[in-house]
Amino acid sequence: GTSENELAVDPDSQPYGMMGVINPNPRPKNNKSKNGFYPAERPPKQKPDARRGSLSGPLIRHRRHSWPTPQQAKKWQESIENVLNDPKGSAFFHKFLQNEYAAENLDFWNSVTKLKSDNPSGEKLKKEVKQIYEQYLRDNAENLINVNNRLKGAINECLDDPRLEIFDEAQRHVYGLMKEGAYKRFITESHIQTLIKGD
Repeated sequence: GTSENELAVDPDSQPYGMMGVINPNPRPKNNKSKNGFYPAERPPKQKPDARRGSLSGPLIRHRRHSWPTPQQAKKWQESIENVLNDPKGSAFFHKFLQNEYAAENLDFWNSVTKLKSDNPSGEKLKKEVKQIYEQYLRDNAENLINVNNRLKGAINECLDDPRLEIFDEAQRHVYGLMKEGAYKRFITESHIQTLIKGD
């Protein structure tokens, strides 16, 4: 028998068998989950697609309270500014853009907005400007945004001595693309009702 402080151990349930050799089939006795799988047999979770990932932060679990209220959604339909200035609206819009393979537009807009808010200068400004350029504007960039070669060239020429406003024209262009394209699809009544209902 076992004492109150001891637990009976089934060797087959342990990751290591006799003499420390790895047990290839560890399995807890009578410990199936509700879906009938032993823990080691559960189907692997699907990794989210990098371009179609889950919402970040508090929205990631899609809890019922994370979905927008009708009042919030109505504000989003009034202007794209109301979406971008609302953390929840921005998160849902980002998810929507991921499904359209266009999330880099909002990511770039947010990066430039943060740059201006931080207001760096000197070498710090130069470093942060270079990082944004490398991520969104250089040829074959990981998250290349859709701006013309003239604008990319003008920005490239200023990288060694940048101003805080270096990305202003590109940011306005991307803002226009979102406002006239994805935003209009985001605020359609059918999509807004889907968000409110949490479907």
